[in-house]
Amino acid sequence: MKNSLLSFAATTLLLISTAHAGMRTDDQSAVLTISGNVTSNESSCSVQLSRTAIDLTGNLEAMPAQGMPATPASSVLLSVTGGTQCDDLVSEGKIDYKFIGIADNADGTVLANTASTNAAAGVGIGLYDANGRVVQVNGTRLTATQSTALGLSLVKLNGQVPTQGTVAGSLTIQIERL
Repeated sequence: MKNSLLSFAATTLLLISTAHAGMRTDDQSAVLTISGNVTSNESSCSVQLSRTAIDLTGNLEAMPAQGMPATPASSVLLSVTGGTQCDDLVSEGKIDYKFIGIADNADGTVLANTASTNAAAGVGIGLYDANGRVVQVNGTRLTATQSTALGLSLVKLNGQVPTQGTVAGSLTIQIERL
């Protein structure tokens, strides 16, 4: 008898405590918004460009073919800024430039012509290193120096017939630490 009374009392206490743990209709929740940032002791290195816009013109007959070495029609100088630590990384060859953009629809190695009005067909924007060697968009990386030259020229896309018209493109230059 004692055991069944004890069992009944324990069950009753459990039910009462469960009922009190439930949420009342007049209870209201609160919202906590958390924000912040994480920093590092590493210095922040940035890409500096000698100019941020380039005007390219080309002659259909004299335009180099996609993927072929060429003397660029124009160039921009790239450098890394950010203090002594960034300068040291450049001197040690531990920073590369990566070139990101919309690739052409032929071989996928040059910047696509993204002009929307009177666009030239079969034409892209080729990238070159200081020696006129091809730099592939979204592929080739150049090791950063104190002043790295990036050449640009209009090129005939492989397997397409180039036509005259306007040309536009956009290139993002990223730093990659090695």
